[in-house]
Amino acid sequence: MNKTLTHHLLAAFSLTSILSVGCGTSITVTRLAPAEVNLAGVKRIAITKIEGPDGETFATMVSQRILDSKRYELVERGEMDKITAEHRGALDAAFEQNQGVEIGKLLPAAALVAGKVNEVKAEDRVNSKNDTCTRYDSGKLVRYSCTRYTRTVKARFVTNVRVFDTNTSKVLVTRRLVAERKKETTSTDGDPDNVDGDALLDQCRNEVADQFFKMIAPHPVQEHVALEEDGALPELKQGNEYLKRGDPGTASEFFARAVAKADANPSLKPDAKGRAHYSYGLGKAMAGDYDVALAELHMAQTLKPEKAWTDLEMRVRTWKKDADKVSEQMKDAAAAAPAQQ
Repeated sequence: MNKTLTHHLLAAFSLTSILSVGCGTSITVTRLAPAEVNLAGVKRIAITKIEGPDGETFATMVSQRILDSKRYELVERGEMDKITAEHRGALDAAFEQNQGVEIGKLLPAAALVAGKVNEVKAEDRVNSKNDTCTRYDSGKLVRYSCTRYTRTVKARFVTNVRVFDTNTSKVLVTRRLVAERKKETTSTDGDPDNVDGDALLDQCRNEVADQFFKMIAPHPVQEHVALEEDGALPELKQGNEYLKRGDPGTASEFFARAVAKADANPSLKPDAKGRAHYSYGLGKAMAGDYDVALAELHMAQTLKPEKAWTDLEMRVRTWKKDADKVSEQMKDAAAAAPAQQ
C-alpha cells in the first residue's frame, strides 16, 4: 500500500491546534471521514465534459483533486474526449437502456463523472440611505445630514453532478452542489471600496469542488476535543502533553496510570475519578481503540454525569462507524493508487 494511504489508515487522528477554553484546554484534531458513496474496488475515474458555463474550469478543478488524493487513477481528458466523440450515440443509448456492459466496454474506467454547471454569477450592487452623521468641528460634536452607501457583492456557483458505475450504468450518487459568498464595503458620502467578485466566485468554485470530492473519497475533517486535568492526578496533565504532540499511545499510558491511581483511592471524589476515565477514553479513541474508549467514557459518566463527556461518547460512536467505513472504502487503495517511494 502506498505510504500516504497507510498513514491515513494507521493514524486515526492528527493534532491541528491547541486552544485555551476557560480553565481548561481544547485541542483541534483532524480525522478521516468516509465518502458519501463507497467506491471500493474502483481503480479509475473518468470525467466527461461538464456542460454549462465554466464547466471546463470546474472539470479541471475536480480532476486536480482526484489526482492530488492519489486514491484513483484519472483517465486522461484527451482520451476521454476522444471516446466520447467517437461513441456519443452508443453511450447515450447505453445509459438510456441501462446497458452497463456496453458502457464498460467503451469507457476504460470503473466510475464516470458527468454533470452540468447551472449557475455562475457575481452580482455587485450599491445601496444608499439617508442618515444623520456626526463629526467634530472646532472641538464640538456636530450632527449633519449624510448618505451612507453599502456595496454588496454576492457570488454563487451551482452545479449538478452524477457518478455512474460504468459496469452497470447505475447512478451511484447525484447531487446539486451550491456555494455562495458575500462581502460588503461601506462608506459615507462617497463610493464604497470595490470588492473582487472574481475572487469570491473562485472561492465558490473551490468549495463546490471540495463538496464533490467528499462525495467520492474519504476526506479530513476537524473536531475540537476538551482535555481534563486534576491536581490530585498529575498523570492527566502529563498525558495531555503527549496528546498535544500527537502521541495518543503514550498519552493513554499516563491516563491508564491515572485511572489505576484514582480507582485505588476511596477518598478521591467521583468527579476526579471521572476525569481519569474520560481522559483514558479520549486517549484510546484517538488511538483508534474505540471499544475501550466507549467503556471508559461510559464509566466517567457513571461516576459524574457531564454534558461534555456524554457528547464525546456520542461522537466516538460516530468515529468508530466512520473508521469502519473508511477502512472499507480504502481497502482497494493499494491497487488503485500508484506506489509511493
